[in-house]
Amino acid sequence: MGKAAGRVGSTYAALVRGVEHATWALAGALVLLVSANVFARYVLQMGWLWAEEVSRLVFVWVVFLGSYVALHKKQHMAIEFVVARLSARQRLPATVLARLGVIAFLATMVCWGSSLVLTTLDLGRVTPILGISAAWGYLAVPVAGLLMLLDVLIRGDPTPALRRADGAEPGQRQEGAPG
Repeated sequence: MGKAAGRVGSTYAALVRGVEHATWALAGALVLLVSANVFARYVLQMGWLWAEEVSRLVFVWVVFLGSYVALHKKQHMAIEFVVARLSARQRLPATVLARLGVIAFLATMVCWGSSLVLTTLDLGRVTPILGISAAWGYLAVPVAGLLMLLDVLIRGDPTPALRRADGAEPGQRQEGAPG
């Protein structure tokens, strides 16, 4: 069991690295493409019609894959002020409830995102300039949702660690502090 868990862990780590590298590459390509198109439009007086469509498609993938990377690194936004005010005993049920809510949301995202992709394919909807299936843009929703769901199920807690500025847990007294 230990070897299998180690293989799953190393495979998952490779997946995370791959997605992170792909996200950075897509973000870099997006910056270059938009910059080149702006240069072509305003300096050379000729815009590339396809560049705007490709930029939109790449932007969608960067946003959704970036959301997964942020979740994995626990760097996404979280509303912590409610949980921070709970006692240690109340925090566990609140965390479990939040985790179940995240799992339900992500499962819904995967389900409805997949449905959107399949519907788009069935209708044969294509992009106006490139003529490729519009499903390529929508595919980012279930792919990122599945990655995030996998992360929450494999690693557990999707919420950033609750820490005060001094590094202590909320509600914990600081050494030497009055009271």
